[in-house]
Amino acid sequence: MATLNFLTGNQGKLSEAQDLLGPLGYEIQPFEIDGEIPDIIEPQSESLTTVALAKIAQGVELLAASNRLHESLLVEDSGLFIDSLPEFPGVYSAYVLKSVGCEGILKLLDKERGAHFKTVAALWTGQAVEVFVGTCMGQISTEIKGQEGFGYDPIFIPNDGDGDRTFAQMSADEKSSISHRGRALRALFEYLNGTEPDVGIPKTDP
Repeated sequence: MATLNFLTGNQGKLSEAQDLLGPLGYEIQPFEIDGEIPDIIEPQSESLTTVALAKIAQGVELLAASNRLHESLLVEDSGLFIDSLPEFPGVYSAYVLKSVGCEGILKLLDKERGAHFKTVAALWTGQAVEVFVGTCMGQISTEIKGQEGFGYDPIFIPNDGDGDRTFAQMSADEKSSISHRGRALRALFEYLNGTEPDVGIPKTDP
């Protein structure tokens, strides 16, 4: 089984990656230095790709400093984009969620409720950086619904679902089959699966 280090302090993101890539043969483990998840600086940018690339660059520096440059490293940056609020919350999704919560988002909207989630995943293969993108179109619900998931899941209704349930009302498997993060990570898997064993991913015992 191949091992991927995932640089994230978000347990929800880690769990989703483990649930999706685990059955496909990849062990996803949190990236730690001396037993701690390292702090990295997140740049101020309107581009998820710019943020993800800045994060992976810092992560690769940490690998090099620890003599672990041969190991793989995954980072991702995701954002919710609301049609009636251009580029908002976008790259500031985590900050806005912490500041006003899902309730605050609902108060900002009227009739136009179209939105989409986007994930940019950046992978250091041990040799180079590869970028994978996943998008999920949908709309913002009129109320908070569901107990599963995390973040904005209780107010986002994906178009590829049944048109009524939010991500927070779906099982983990159902959500990952259509979500932005699921699509980005499946693209990552397809890349790795098509190029192994030459991507520098260290192997663990089966």
